[in-house]
Amino acid sequence: MDLKDRINKLLEYKNDKYPITSLYLKLGPHDRENFKYETNLKNLIKKQRVNLNKKNISEAALESLESDFNKISNHIDNTDQLTECRGICIFSASKSNFWEVFKLPLVYRNQLSVDRSPILGQLIEINDDYSNIVTAIIDRKKARIFRLEPDGAHEILDFFYPGASRTTKFSSPEGKFKQKLSPGTGTGNLVQGYGEHGFHRTIENEIHQHYKYITDKLFAYYNENKFNLLVLGGTDKNISEFSHHLHSYLRDKLAGTITADVNKIKPYQLIEETLEVLEIKKAEKQKKLLEELEEKATSGLTVKGISATLKALAKGQVRVLFIEEGFSSPGFICPESGVLFTEKQDLCPEGIEPVAVVDVVDDAMEEAFRQNAEIEILFNKETAKKIDGIGAILRFKL
Repeated sequence: MDLKDRINKLLEYKNDKYPITSLYLKLGPHDRENFKYETNLKNLIKKQRVNLNKKNISEAALESLESDFNKISNHIDNTDQLTECRGICIFSASKSNFWEVFKLPLVYRNQLSVDRSPILGQLIEINDDYSNIVTAIIDRKKARIFRLEPDGAHEILDFFYPGASRTTKFSSPEGKFKQKLSPGTGTGNLVQGYGEHGFHRTIENEIHQHYKYITDKLFAYYNENKFNLLVLGGTDKNISEFSHHLHSYLRDKLAGTITADVNKIKPYQLIEETLEVLEIKKAEKQKKLLEELEEKATSGLTVKGISATLKALAKGQVRVLFIEEGFSSPGFICPESGVLFTEKQDLCPEGIEPVAVVDVVDDAMEEAFRQNAEIEILFNKETAKKIDGIGAILRFKL
């Protein structure tokens, strides 16, 4: 079952008897230093336990949740379960024998939620962002093309161009390397380089035929399957030569390049290298969005701070949601309308009691995903001051 099918199955799953624990945990290089991710998980569980103690939950449900927390912790403690990924997503309802694990190329924000259905916002967004990427590793003889999915890299072409092999090294269009007499002197002196020049032209032609074949295959694959981004790998010289053959549509998809040996690179190495390219591209995009945030600060098309941002979300105004890394705030949700707010107010229909949530920022992010808004996590503390922890660029103003 592929990732999309697994997500669709989760979308249909609900459990009214036992709550479902949803975990998103970042496992990037910074998070793995001194096992920081383990501390992050412990803090998330501690916060949830405090929240659960304030709610009217059955003893059986609490037992199931404690089993979830223990099972998840044991899974995360086993480093063999955390290889070849930069994030992990786990859904669990122990009393119902429900357990799903996804290794991911990244996680946007650490999150631990308890609900009657799986919390899927980040998983769906990651699948959308990282299911349409192709990486092509090439040299003058060979090419390997991979499609990157959130669950790994899948090779779709491994091609060796026989005409560019070493067997052609001493052949020319005439069949063999030839030496010719100088016609002018009659001395029998050999004119060196005539056959050699032809040989080199033949080799260069074969190399470019190889590149053309690969670009044709890439373009045919794009027409049938479509992908959003293309990453090229090889030496600088090979990439430069190859890129001249790219169709203009594919050139527009080019996200960056990596240095790679087509014969030696492993799928997990390719994923790491490609993710580095995508991180750079994402940082460039975020920089432009932050510039837009500043430009529109006086136009009524931005908000900052938790209260103003939640109000904008409730009205469907948010186009880009900015969240400071680690920012959290307790709050409430109206079970009838889904409206989020930070203080208990009369924002629910009469007779409907607001429900306390341990971190309203997680719910805000889920609501933003549902509204197809972009999410940007800000790691720079100075930059994050501009939004007071959370803010947004709006689609429209009221």
